[in-house]
Amino acid sequence: MKRPVSVVAAELSWSDVHAFRLARHHLARRAPRSQLAQVVGDIGGAQAQVMSFAELQIAVRVDCTTADIGEALWKRKTLVKTWLMRGTLHLARSADLPVYTGALGAYTLRNVSAWLKYLKLSEPQMNNLFDRIGGALDGTPVTREELITVVGRGQTAHVRQILKSGWGGLLKPAARKGSLCFGPNRGQSVTFVRPQNWLNEWQELEPEDANAELARRYLRAYGPATRRDYSRWMGMFPGADRAAWAAIEKELINVSVEGQTAQMLAADLKSMRSSAGQESVQLLPGFDPYLMGHASRDHLFDPVHRWKVSRVAGWISPVVLVDGRVLGVWTHAVTRGKLEVHITPFAPLKPPVIKEAGARAETIATALGVTLARVTFD
Repeated sequence: MKRPVSVVAAELSWSDVHAFRLARHHLARRAPRSQLAQVVGDIGGAQAQVMSFAELQIAVRVDCTTADIGEALWKRKTLVKTWLMRGTLHLARSADLPVYTGALGAYTLRNVSAWLKYLKLSEPQMNNLFDRIGGALDGTPVTREELITVVGRGQTAHVRQILKSGWGGLLKPAARKGSLCFGPNRGQSVTFVRPQNWLNEWQELEPEDANAELARRYLRAYGPATRRDYSRWMGMFPGADRAAWAAIEKELINVSVEGQTAQMLAADLKSMRSSAGQESVQLLPGFDPYLMGHASRDHLFDPVHRWKVSRVAGWISPVVLVDGRVLGVWTHAVTRGKLEVHITPFAPLKPPVIKEAGARAETIATALGVTLARVTFD
């Protein structure tokens, strides 16, 4: 029986929600190194346009080093690097990639007409280039220049010029379709491979199944949330949020979070009510997934501090997270094997929080393979 939209199954506080999300993001307790790939899957990937931040996003959740992450990417191949949600680079669990590409592959570009007009391409030409990109790759890493040579063979001078100057615009949609992912760097050059040949496993999913599964995974980590939140996290593709919510409609319940209505998986309500309330202090790196899951971040900090967290050009600062809320920002520098961390709180921090922040800085130093020199505060 279809559940009436107006029915609210539970009244929740933001403290309830933060505790639930902290647990689902593995921020209440670090996981062992053996669960590295699983944790990356649980949080919906680590945003990796700044690779050093992505490594720390994983390390604050998993007892591992940056070397362990590199091994998972390039040797064990349990992680994969590619363009996914919001058109940004991510590190994802390799076993999950067909879920992402099955759902995202249906949404090539947000404004196809404008993009084609800008590049002076027809839609058949664009689709042909996507097919050629995938067809030019296998399990052997090739550089950008090598890929351009193969894809551009037999094409017009105009198309070859597009490949050289507007290459990223073509690679991102091809990646979302599952036609390519990153291989290991060759010197200073990035390389690309076809994931079906490169990864240890690949199980194709129908778009409808992938769309439903991606929505479930999002809500397991970021719920309760709204369709607007999901749309923002996924990449603002028209109609994607509506299709996803419709695909799992029977699994959803409405909840009220201090007067704001949102949806969550009915199966998660018990976990929501039993989430531990112990104090949690974290130093989250830039672009941390915990901050990237919702259309608004006003539930995480007072809007007066928004510019300190969400900076110009979409830059998301490293933050001090206490019980799921942002209470400050931080920076770090490594000099001659010594890590220095500087914390700028929004208001004076309690002594236990200061002590725990120091412990988190030690964790980051260990992950980086350096020694913590000092932690300073404004």
